[in-house]
Amino acid sequence: MSYNLGTEENPIPVLVNLSGGMLDAVVRATDEATFEAAARWAELKYEVTETVTDLETGETTTQGTGEWATAKGVHIDHLGPVVITPGTYDAEGNELTAPVVDTRHHVNIRLTEPALSRVDDYGVIKWEKWVMAWSLGGEDDTQINAQEAGKVIQGVSLIDPDTIASPTRVWL
Repeated sequence: MSYNLGTEENPIPVLVNLSGGMLDAVVRATDEATFEAAARWAELKYEVTETVTDLETGETTTQGTGEWATAKGVHIDHLGPVVITPGTYDAEGNELTAPVVDTRHHVNIRLTEPALSRVDDYGVIKWEKWVMAWSLGGEDDTQINAQEAGKVIQGVSLIDPDTIASPTRVWL
């Protein structure tokens, strides 16, 4: 497990890395739409709203526009499908063996301030809630690549970054 949200005596291991004021998570979803739904559930994205005034009463209300934006301090790097095993080619560039590609939608997520400090109505840090939900309440990911370990909720696997042998792309 990558990070301990608890104490040494009572550890709560979760599948993310937290270092230097940045939280990094790696997820894989069945497709991009499934990822987007989970990102909304985890409040990584929010619906843009607009104020509407009733012309008859002058009363104003706020309503969703159907457009979704990424929350401040949330950085999402969509990788899409990733190559698991590169193909091989002869001297002329002809394919000898085809690459092995995991066609699921892979995403790197980085949280910085203010996302790291956002709390719910009870004062609970929001990222800790969704990370614990995945890490402790998710089902074991049985469709893994190499030695990965992950937990699945809502068709999205939160992957232990320490178990990814060769990351496709990493944050600098």
